[in-house]
Amino acid sequence: MVATVEISEIQDVLAALADPTRLAILAQLRTRDLCVCHLVERLELKQSIISHHVGILRRAGLIDSHANPTDRRWLYYRLNRVRLVDVASHLDWLLDDGDYDPTPLPCGPDAERDAG
Repeated sequence: MVATVEISEIQDVLAALADPTRLAILAQLRTRDLCVCHLVERLELKQSIISHHVGILRRAGLIDSHANPTDRRWLYYRLNRVRLVDVASHLDWLLDDGDYDPTPLPCGPDAERDAG
């Protein structure tokens, strides 16, 4: 089944997107690259919590990191826009009306009558 294959390919991404803190981090990274210290300040969460969620987002491929060019001690994060486009394309099958049948299946007594 195509839908099952599509979902299994992005299951870790869907799990990463299911958390409100991780969505808030992605929203912050939508407009500019930030380091953990910026995310801590903007989201008013502990550094350890932000780091935990950033790790999950990195493993899911939703964000990438790069060192600050002038001070390599600071690691900045950015959206992996290519991966996000890939995720969106994997979910496109949900919008394909080609297989959609608007006729509801019969339930209860109607189903038994139609089967017999």
